[in-house]
Amino acid sequence: MAKYFAFSIDDGTIYDGLTIALFNRFGIRATFNLNSGLSDYVWYLDGRPIRRFNLEEAVHLYDGHEVASHTLHHPDLAYLDENAIRYEVGADVENLRNIFHRDVTSFATPFESCGEREISAIREVEGISAIRMSKIDESFSFPRDPYHIKCTCFEIDRALTLLDAFLSIPGDAVFVYAGHSYDFALQEDGFPKLERLIKVLIASGKVEFITMAEIAGLIKQKHVFA
Repeated sequence: MAKYFAFSIDDGTIYDGLTIALFNRFGIRATFNLNSGLSDYVWYLDGRPIRRFNLEEAVHLYDGHEVASHTLHHPDLAYLDENAIRYEVGADVENLRNIFHRDVTSFATPFESCGEREISAIREVEGISAIRMSKIDESFSFPRDPYHIKCTCFEIDRALTLLDAFLSIPGDAVFVYAGHSYDFALQEDGFPKLERLIKVLIASGKVEFITMAEIAGLIKQKHVFA
């Protein structure tokens, strides 16, 4: 019985470089959810500046990892009408395809208010075959379809706490860790904890690291998961 673990990292900040370096050291492929309309955008968290990459200058950084859409400008989709939702997602997908010269088939919702109205609009965007929601489900069960992929947790401490349950659960299981690279960078021991998590997963000999697109593929191939 297989155990699948997916890292889904939002926002495309300059701290992605540190996260990707760690993932690459262990041969892990992850999904990075990017906003193509916010290149070089800076905001402040606890008084510290957080800057998004200029994606045109960071193309090769994401080599070997999945690039996914996170909307053009990171709005709360609950406050947009369907046309605006389709634009935010569709324009971002088109930009990312042109920047990275590859298919973009996955989408991660910004904020936690995405409901069925928003999902229906996102599904109308050409090429989108997977949607990672920002809602929590700690059951480790596969989603009912590729458009309702929930997060197992957002915090590295919670992920470490859930590891034993994940690795011991009978049958197939999936763990989706969602967050931001700056989460690790702004914690004094954030990256050491991420490395510890990775080492435990690898040492178990039970875990395959996969992307959001690959989760969608598994759901479609094996109807028992749907």
